[in-house]
Amino acid sequence: MIIQTEFENILFKIEKGIGKITLNRPKQLNALNYPLLLEIITVLESNSKNKLIRAFVIEGNSHSFSAGDDLKSMGPNGVQFKPLDDGSKLPHHKVIRLIREIQKPFIALLQGYCLGAGFELALACDFRIAADNLKMGDQRVNRAHCVMSGASWLLPRMVGFARATDMILTGRLLDAKEALSIGLVNKVYALSEFNNESEEFIRSIVKLPTKCLGYNKNMLNFSQNNELFPSLKHEFKLYCKNIRTYDFGEGMKSFKQKREPVFKGK
Repeated sequence: MIIQTEFENILFKIEKGIGKITLNRPKQLNALNYPLLLEIITVLESNSKNKLIRAFVIEGNSHSFSAGDDLKSMGPNGVQFKPLDDGSKLPHHKVIRLIREIQKPFIALLQGYCLGAGFELALACDFRIAADNLKMGDQRVNRAHCVMSGASWLLPRMVGFARATDMILTGRLLDAKEALSIGLVNKVYALSEFNNESEEFIRSIVKLPTKCLGYNKNMLNFSQNNELFPSLKHEFKLYCKNIRTYDFGEGMKSFKQKREPVFKGK
């Protein structure tokens, strides 16, 4: 069964356990604007607990992930934005927050340009899969623009403080090879093979025990701001929840029966 929802700036489809969000402004290299970000928020809020979805995928339509913010459509001469009810000063912030809080894996499919606010969107995801034509980073400093959607928090935790400082303060871009070498992306595939190889990676994630992945993601988030002992207690709390899931039982049963488990994501 395929479920599709029409939006002005994104495409959203649920198929075979995958909730796929496609940034759909190809003429603007999928640059982000407020309406697009609000559409992503709508999708994530309405599908955060959708049992049909085992993983979310975020990609760009055509040849780039995202060139960053569409500055022409923001600010004094563009669309104005009022802070959201949850206290988010920008819609970017709520998108990042939802990606981190929803207890399902998020996979960013990166090709072409992944810049600025688009770069920060990719950083928020759990996996980043790249084509070998990737140009990735935050060049906004070259126009006297600061980072504003999580790069200062997320990037040092991924690549270390010194590398993050270099990237954010110089605005230099990384190619796919360098991004892979410092752990910023998880996989790199030739552009000609990118669709098939990334699809295989996504399917491998979808087959895993979704609730267990969600609990592990929650634990990782918690550990970023807590000491060891509170993290241990938090782990045990979620571990106890996980042992009541169907997939935990299937994992134990398949081990005893010496076969591959068939998880249902519940």
